[in-house]
Amino acid sequence: MAAAGVLVAVALSMTGCKKLLALKKKSADAGVAAATTTATPQDDADEALQEKLDEYIKCVNTLGSPIHQSRQRYLSFVPRSGPTGRETNADLYRLPVGATAKCTAGITRAKPTPPADPKLEGAGEEYAQAAAEIDKLMAEMDTYYELRLFRNDKWAKGKAMHPQLMAAWERFSKADKDLHDTLDGITKPLSQRVLARIEREDGKKFRYGRKKVLITARELIEASDPVGEDDDVDPNLYTASYTELEKALDELIAYGTLHKPELSGTDNPAFPLAASNYDQFVREAGDFKKAAKDYWRCLQDAPAKAKTPSGKIDLDKLGNCSGAPAWKTADKVVSEYNVFIRTSNAHQFP
Repeated sequence: MAAAGVLVAVALSMTGCKKLLALKKKSADAGVAAATTTATPQDDADEALQEKLDEYIKCVNTLGSPIHQSRQRYLSFVPRSGPTGRETNADLYRLPVGATAKCTAGITRAKPTPPADPKLEGAGEEYAQAAAEIDKLMAEMDTYYELRLFRNDKWAKGKAMHPQLMAAWERFSKADKDLHDTLDGITKPLSQRVLARIEREDGKKFRYGRKKVLITARELIEASDPVGEDDDVDPNLYTASYTELEKALDELIAYGTLHKPELSGTDNPAFPLAASNYDQFVREAGDFKKAAKDYWRCLQDAPAKAKTPSGKIDLDKLGNCSGAPAWKTADKVVSEYNVFIRTSNAHQFP
């Protein structure tokens, strides 16, 4: 992963992304209160679908970035071809104990629940297996490097284990992309149906505006932080995603300027904090937008050496942006997104 996998701490990267795909009606990030009209069969089907998706979503958002970050960390010390034996240090990250087992258990629980989806279920099983494999290797090698045992065996184990590590990371990267792509194919249309349901039940008011901002923020963070081996950034996609976020946030703010007193009604589930929660949501969304715009400028000013034949941008070759390393600018987008999502989860206002 391009942006999140450089130097972002695991906890920071995951906390924000935990609800990245979640659309469950009763979740903190759903922005959907109890239905005010009779649910349609499609609404009921969507709720059942989300119940199934939740476990897959938890796996992706709990394990994906830390595993990619571990690989990035390792390769900052060790050449892709393997240790030369002249390295003075090496490091990688390990996952929290039990994280992959929890993912596997969740995938197992979700598989038999309706609706049946062989593609999703197969992608989930491979994801869990690939995560468990690399988890075991990372834990073993983290101990090796943390205790600096390479000094005792003159890098013998480091050299022997390198091909296994790289193969396991490659397997996980493919599984991660496959599951992301599968979930995207399901959750993106689902999110639009949820948005349409909000509009049908409540109109284009606060609930609608909040959900629209969350959807466009998700699209933007995905454009800034591609998943898989091809983690170069598409500047055109990023620009389009940024424009959509800006438009959605402007529309929410415009509505809020005229209707903010409506948030103070005692029938609002978030009363009496709804108005201040709205202010926090808008402020953090604005901070995320600012960081995203700084990164947009960085991409626009990319030197020729950073541009791939397909027109994408290789972050590793981007150099500096306004005097700072490009990865820091990319990292800022992810960190601000995470703060925004945490705020959204904890401070509902519709």
